[in-house]
Amino acid sequence: MNLQSMKRQAVPLHAEVAAVLRHQILSGELSPGEQLPALRELAEQLDVARMTVIQAMNTLQDEGLIEKHTGRGTFVRKVEIPDKHTLHMKAEISQIHTMVEGLEVAVIDGKSKLEVGEGGREYRSMQRIHSKDGKPFCHVDLKLDETLFQQAPDRFASEVVVAVLRDIGVVVASARQMIMISYADFELAQSLGINVNSAVFRVYREFFDAAGALIYSATVKYPGDFLELEIEFAVESAD
Repeated sequence: MNLQSMKRQAVPLHAEVAAVLRHQILSGELSPGEQLPALRELAEQLDVARMTVIQAMNTLQDEGLIEKHTGRGTFVRKVEIPDKHTLHMKAEISQIHTMVEGLEVAVIDGKSKLEVGEGGREYRSMQRIHSKDGKPFCHVDLKLDETLFQQAPDRFASEVVVAVLRDIGVVVASARQMIMISYADFELAQSLGINVNSAVFRVYREFFDAAGALIYSATVKYPGDFLELEIEFAVESAD
């Protein structure tokens, strides 16, 4: 990937690099004790000067987020992750179906691989980009129960999974979804054609069968400009 070729705001390159790593550390995406890539490797991946990476690392070290060990490398320090307040709300699963129908998306990349989950259950793992009006709309990482995938492999490989599940009559006994505001790292910025560190919505979605087993999960990442939430609250009438 080439950081300099991406759409960016008028901030120094080393600040962009530091900001992405900072978000990953404070969100828990990078775990305490995890080793960061070598300076040369990061510089080659991002196509930036080695000094740019050094400046970014110095910033993170000054902030107490990483620690350098001569001869061993650079590691993530254990830091306090900010608490998040969760707002619990209920919704109908039909709202997900309605949203998917309205997207008019097309799958660009349908590559998949087989994974073994808890209890030996097999899942089909796929990573795709959905597009709308010829432009990248969202990035999707998903897992689907392999027995369900085999019921319509061609459709699941090329269509929106939620819609196919409904069409083939899969009964979803329970479902949950969590939405968080996050930031685009280098890879996501490149795949969606947005600025590094742009705000994105990360949507975590899970469907379960009657036995409580996971049959489908997805992490969907939308650019902040493409999604908004509208909530209508039920109000108790005064007697």
